[in-house]
Amino acid sequence: MQNRLTGRLARASARRPWLTLGLWAAALAVALPLAGQAEGVVTPEVRNLITTESDKGNELDTLHRSAGSEAYDETVILTSRSASFGDPTYDAAVRDVVRAVEAVDGVESVTPPTVDAGVAESGRTALVQVETSADVAVVEALVEAVDGLDVDGFDLLVSGEESGMLAFSALAQEQLARGELIGVAAALVVLLLVLGALVAASIPLGVAAVSVLSALAMVAVVGRAFDLTESMLILTTMLGLALSIDYSLVSVQRFREELARGRTPLDAVTVTGSTANRAVLFSGITVMLSLSGLLLIPTTEYVGIALSVIFVAITSVITTLTLLPAVLRLLGHRVNKGRVPFTHPTREPLRWQRAARAVIKRPAVATVAGVLVLLVCAAPLASLRLTTPGPESLPEDFITHRASALLVEEFGRGQSSTTIAVENASSAQDEIVALAMAIDADPAFTGTTVDRRGDVAFLDTGDRYDPADPRAEEAIHRLRDVHVPAAFDGTAATAYVTGDQATSIDSIDLLLSRAWMVLAFVLGTSFLLLLVMFRSIVIPLKAIALNLLGAGATFGAMVAAYQWGWGSALLGFPEVEGISPYMPVITFALLFGLSMDYHVFLLSRIKEGYDATGDTAAAVVQGLGRTGRLITGAAIIMVAVFSGFAASDIPELSQWGFGLGFAVLIDATVIRTLLLPAAMVWLGDSNWYL
Repeated sequence: MQNRLTGRLARASARRPWLTLGLWAAALAVALPLAGQAEGVVTPEVRNLITTESDKGNELDTLHRSAGSEAYDETVILTSRSASFGDPTYDAAVRDVVRAVEAVDGVESVTPPTVDAGVAESGRTALVQVETSADVAVVEALVEAVDGLDVDGFDLLVSGEESGMLAFSALAQEQLARGELIGVAAALVVLLLVLGALVAASIPLGVAAVSVLSALAMVAVVGRAFDLTESMLILTTMLGLALSIDYSLVSVQRFREELARGRTPLDAVTVTGSTANRAVLFSGITVMLSLSGLLLIPTTEYVGIALSVIFVAITSVITTLTLLPAVLRLLGHRVNKGRVPFTHPTREPLRWQRAARAVIKRPAVATVAGVLVLLVCAAPLASLRLTTPGPESLPEDFITHRASALLVEEFGRGQSSTTIAVENASSAQDEIVALAMAIDADPAFTGTTVDRRGDVAFLDTGDRYDPADPRAEEAIHRLRDVHVPAAFDGTAATAYVTGDQATSIDSIDLLLSRAWMVLAFVLGTSFLLLLVMFRSIVIPLKAIALNLLGAGATFGAMVAAYQWGWGSALLGFPEVEGISPYMPVITFALLFGLSMDYHVFLLSRIKEGYDATGDTAAAVVQGLGRTGRLITGAAIIMVAVFSGFAASDIPELSQWGFGLGFAVLIDATVIRTLLLPAAMVWLGDSNWYL
């Protein structure tokens, strides 16, 4: 066992612990300043890596209406509680806003409201249109300038894609910090209860800090060469804490077990490296490969998510395989210092063995009960609806929510708009007019205008329906499938429908067209890795079947919590019309990788017992007895970390946290304590068939 690579690596790190710590200190000296730069290299903007119809329309817009360069369009919304547009006080307020905006360096044009454009029927609300250079710093300065204005009797809001993303980014960072605090505090409490000693409980948190900082440094380096999205920071922190704590928890507990058997600290580290660390290595590889499947979806969002998890898995595995052995060797028996009263983690966990024997004695009952629980949880999946969360799903006092509600109330439309870019427009002048009339007659759109730029024309119209409203998607399909073909069939003109809703639809279609590839990749790589690790065909097939059941239960629970509103009523989750379209694929890949943690940890112990005794039933009892407390503790830690993010006011972040937390909970309880042991006993020696 000591000849295994992970055992030799652990022993090498532990034989010269101060050298190992010195090398890690040097690495951290480089990583720390880089990690601090990670936030500056990511962007809230998501970009497709394959050109869609909406992308083509955006390219034409940039080329012909922005002089070939990017520009940002923002709107300053003025609302008066007493004055109406045209009153002296209202005109003075507009002038103050225009002067303040024009003074911002980087603002290229300012269009004040007029009686004919930019004023609501009520006269209480008016819009100042602003175009800035494509620089986020300019938008930040614009927001600061408007926020700094004190116009008596008026409320001022800056509304636009870039300012909205900046506000969303600030909210995400605030809630990310809150989630981290909740997760770390909960993890420390659980570690104390599981390990029963302050020193032992502190080690996983220290290793997690090193791992997360190292992963953020990798994000900072890669972000200088590639477009990375802000979701990378969220997942790097969330999964970095969960994985690192889990991995080091398994190794620390195995080290303490070997010390209790009378081994020297160096020998205990070596055995830990050959057993627990080997399971950590395979688990980390499984997580990396599972998430690599997201690279098959050609958007910066999915590429960024895949890279963030790969970085986290790499740093979590490396710290556990090298840094942790050195720390454990130096601590030796002092790892048990600071005993927590009323906890006895090193005693033989008889209750877990009793639970295992109960399952083995009645495997049919355990199987029926476990499958029934999972099917009940999965039942809501039949009503799954994918919708992009709109501004109304964010907190009521959040600026994007306020601006959207105000625009709908005063102008009958939200912030989103649709543009039809027409090439070879000179050959279809009458058709363009006819299309504009058809769009104006469509109840889903409002305020259509035509902007001719040489041989290219742009029809701009406002969207009446929120992106989460099914009628918004139907309207885009009606444009593409009915209005545009009716206007331009038989002409030389080519039209591209773009805009907020069209871009979202194209991104979702791109995602769904690659989802089956991700599914096949995740299942295939998981099968091959488990085949190599356990030298069995049956175990990988069983693991995949159990994980698919767990995935179904997780998605069903997400539908009940968010789409049905149970989570909003009971736990205060954000109110949404459905599940974010990006959640199923991302959550599937993540939960498949994470659930393999417990599968590998438990099966590794069962395999050790089987190799020693040749008795599958006895090996299951021993394996569950040895890992039951550990897996439960690790699962509670993961659930605690993810729960901190589930409490977020941001729908996607909340859905991520809840989905992953529920998946881990159901995996560590129903699947690992009921279904897996029962299946192992039923299959007997066939488990190890190759």
